[in-house]
Amino acid sequence: PKPKPTPKPLPKPTRKPTRKPTSPPTNPPTSPPTNPPTMQPTPNPTNAVTSPPTNEPTSVPTPLPTAAVTSPPTNAPTPSPTANPTPVPTNSDTAQPQYAVLDAVYGVPRCMSEGSSCSSLQLLNGRGSITNGDESSAPNTNKKGSACNDGNSGTYHSDESIDQITVTAGDMDGTGSAGFITSGGKATVAVKVWCWNTGASDFLDLYFTTNVDNPVWIALTTITCPGGGEQILKHTFDVEQGAVQSIRANFRYNGDPSSCSNGSYDDHDDLMFAVKQSSVLTPPPTPAPTNESPSGGGPQTASFDGVLGVPKCPAGSSCDSGALLDGRGTKGPESNQPNTLNSACTDGTSGTYHEDESIDKIVVRRVSGGDGDLTEGDVVTIEATVWCWNTGSSDYIDFYYASSATNPQWVPVGGNVGASNRVQCPGGAQQTVSMTYTLPAGGLQAVRVNMMYNAGDPGVNSCVTGSWHDTDDVAFVVKSNPAGSSVTSTEKNDAQGTIVAFVRGQDEVEADNLKKKLKDMDESGEKPKNNGNGNNGNGGNGNNGNGNNGNGNGGANGKGNGKNN
Repeated sequence: PKPKPTPKPLPKPTRKPTRKPTSPPTNPPTSPPTNPPTMQPTPNPTNAVTSPPTNEPTSVPTPLPTAAVTSPPTNAPTPSPTANPTPVPTNSDTAQPQYAVLDAVYGVPRCMSEGSSCSSLQLLNGRGSITNGDESSAPNTNKKGSACNDGNSGTYHSDESIDQITVTAGDMDGTGSAGFITSGGKATVAVKVWCWNTGASDFLDLYFTTNVDNPVWIALTTITCPGGGEQILKHTFDVEQGAVQSIRANFRYNGDPSSCSNGSYDDHDDLMFAVKQSSVLTPPPTPAPTNESPSGGGPQTASFDGVLGVPKCPAGSSCDSGALLDGRGTKGPESNQPNTLNSACTDGTSGTYHEDESIDKIVVRRVSGGDGDLTEGDVVTIEATVWCWNTGSSDYIDFYYASSATNPQWVPVGGNVGASNRVQCPGGAQQTVSMTYTLPAGGLQAVRVNMMYNAGDPGVNSCVTGSWHDTDDVAFVVKSNPAGSSVTSTEKNDAQGTIVAFVRGQDEVEADNLKKKLKDMDESGEKPKNNGNGNNGNGGNGNNGNGNNGNGNGGANGKGNGKNN
């Protein structure tokens, strides 16, 4: 059957149908909302997550916001501005180099003011009246000491000459060179020399004195030329007390060490310099203990040896006769007179103690070589303390050595007997005179000192005879040199600053000697003389007078009313 009709009719249709169907829905659904809401909305969205806030505020606010978190303050203070604080300003003057001028009173170059160095510049260039090289104001040796004239043989800058002397504060390596030359400190002397041929036969003896008005020259060292031509030879020494001091350079062709050698090619020059005085001199450090026996090591004082008949020292770095030689014969009197080996000499007995001549002390000390006991090959100085009569101008001293004290064969220091090696008293009363030589081989050696009024002939036993003459010996132990070294000097090498030994072979020395002799013969037509331009001489002897009371007319150098020889 058909359905029943609706009780009501359907609504009326819309008046107009839609024109097109609506757009389809989006494919992905929208994101779901976040579960917790943010505490505060950001003012502007950021691309990156913002940094969390710091726990503590910065010590000083930044002027502008920074991209990164500012660093926390440090616990330690910032370092001081400079690594070393600025030194406190000094009240003393700065040491400056000084340059010498000729001092007419002394006749030598002199630096008048204290400084870090003293240089002679060109004042010493050349030697005496050598060809093409006259030395200005020659001889440039202290007028207040004994005369010391240069040799005049040879040619400038072919043969030997001293051209410059410089004294600098401090050590050879330059340590301390910026300060003053100061007493109690170190100083280095540098001598510019011209060495002949290979230099094997040329030697530089260095001396110093702290008393320029009455100079007593104290040996420092002897250096062999390391080669020919221009050389600079250096030595470091301890500066003693004394406001004005002097260095002497003695440059010689062969011969023995001396403060005034007399060869015809030898040159001698002095340099005086001012020294800043230190109120306190630091004493030298106490030497380390050694294992040496009590009979050796260190300076030695002699005791009288009854067998030898002279003062004798055991092994040591020096030998000092002490008071054993004081006086002359019966004047003093002298203990154990005559104090000569085998009693070979007899002292004069005329005159008065410490008015007339006497040898009062002899000291043998090392100049260069090792650091221990006196050893074969060491360069040593014989220092004689003597009493000179009147002005000393008529008193002379000879020095000898022997390699054997038990069988002495006396060799004159300097190589020649008599006046050519004779030392004149530098003044009256007590004086110290010296000569230097190299210790030969021999276990028990000896030295002899002769003192005479006017000239004297040492004779076969190297004794002098006369009423005012004195002769004394000292014996001392010398250690052997197992290496048999021919080293003349040990010095620092200028370029490297290291210790080197200048060893010159005998064949090289002989070749040098032969070449020099041939050169002399070619220039002069005759053989060279050994004594060159020596200066010691005999001086003015005066007339000694006649008779025991000497009532004659004594000359300017005559003694009292005349001495009888």
